[in-house]
Amino acid sequence: MTPQGFAWLGAGIGIGLAALGTGIGIGILVGKTVEAVARQPEMRGTLQRLMILGIAFVEALCLYALVISIMLIGKGVE
Repeated sequence: MTPQGFAWLGAGIGIGLAALGTGIGIGILVGKTVEAVARQPEMRGTLQRLMILGIAFVEALCLYALVISIMLIGKGVE
């Protein structure tokens, strides 16, 4: 396999694993927030803000993987 092929393969595997991890992470985060709101409904606003902040951090990791994959694809075009 050529180096360009490895670059394409690495980009595909990298973004696939990042998307999988992001989906699992956000699912766990939202699930735990729903459980917490079910226990203490009066904390809904605070918990929702914290959940959105956590989702933003998890999404940022996936975006970093996307940027790295795009850079790898750029290397594979040469």
